[in-house]
Amino acid sequence: MAVRLIVLAAVAMLGCASLGAVDDGTSVSYGPSNAGILLNPAQLPVRGDGYLIPERWAKRGLRYGTDEAVALIVHAAREVDAGKPGGTLGVGDLSPRRGGPSAWHRSHQTGRDIDLIYFAVDDRGRPVEPEYMHRFGRDGVVVRNSENGEAPVLRFDVERNWLLVKALIDNPVADVQWIFVADWLKQLMLDHAKERGEPTHVVLAASYLLAQPGDSLPHDDHMHLRVYCAPTDRIIGCSDRGSFRWHKRDRKYVVRYSAVPYVEPLLRLLAKQRITALALSALPFPGLVAR
Repeated sequence: MAVRLIVLAAVAMLGCASLGAVDDGTSVSYGPSNAGILLNPAQLPVRGDGYLIPERWAKRGLRYGTDEAVALIVHAAREVDAGKPGGTLGVGDLSPRRGGPSAWHRSHQTGRDIDLIYFAVDDRGRPVEPEYMHRFGRDGVVVRNSENGEAPVLRFDVERNWLLVKALIDNPVADVQWIFVADWLKQLMLDHAKERGEPTHVVLAASYLLAQPGDSLPHDDHMHLRVYCAPTDRIIGCSDRGSFRWHKRDRKYVVRYSAVPYVEPLLRLLAKQRITALALSALPFPGLVAR
């Protein structure tokens, strides 16, 4: 029995290697988003072009993700800054260094979930720094609470938030599965997009991908982004929970990891740290600078 296990393990290792999924230094997302692990993660620097991880989230250390997820954040922040300079995208939690559960989330375990703080402006239309996750009411105005009771009136920056959604949807990095937002904020952004005359296919994609979750808070204080598994990760065990929605056709008949035995213990055994965040070299924009 022991010999058989060794042989099967060797076969699985060779299979993973031939897929380029474990031994090539790229990230591996394994399992579903609420019960998985993350190997060879990319690390998002605390500050970059057009974005910032505020202190309260930086202290948690949940700034690890797949190569695709980290590169997507970098890409989207640059796109928003290019479209309307002056604002700063606040990035909250990604995943722990090796994935798995944390004290703050049921999901965020496989490097494919990212919390993004909504852009906000003051009563003079000036962008504000993303220090908090402010809740926005149905009128787009920040809901008062004990933390912001003395702060100036802030409003949902519908222009920058739409640019962010547009950059996430129409990107060269990763396929987006969900963008969790409150229904009323979704409507504000879609109305704005239609007024701007945005391409029909982009607005239609946004209408599918923007969704208020049914099993958690409405996400009126931040945007929760989830990307699909990379193809090589999906073959060895990355699991896309929920419906395939916008990208249904090309994922319905994918090869699953069940043909490769003993993948999970092998992946855990091969887990190693990767603390430098580099955007994918093949992408048509400059990568992150190692810090």
